[in-house]
Amino acid sequence: MKILAIDTATEVCSVAVLEDKNVILEKTLEAVNTHSVALMPLIKDVLFEANLTLNDIDLFSCDKGPRFFYWN
Repeated sequence: MKILAIDTATEVCSVAVLEDKNVILEKTLEAVNTHSVALMPLIKDVLFEANLTLNDIDLFSCDKGPRFFYWN
């Protein structure tokens, strides 16, 4: 099972692709207050570098942090 995991709970924005419990690729970006701008390109980069498309992803995972990245 391929998983796209997204973390935007802190100043750091992270995206990872996992296959079962193994990390295929992870990218982290310190993007204070700019997750809404940085997240989609980061997802695109991770999928491209892992040679995957959204159709290859079986499960999407995200955190429920202190607030949603699109709130001000």
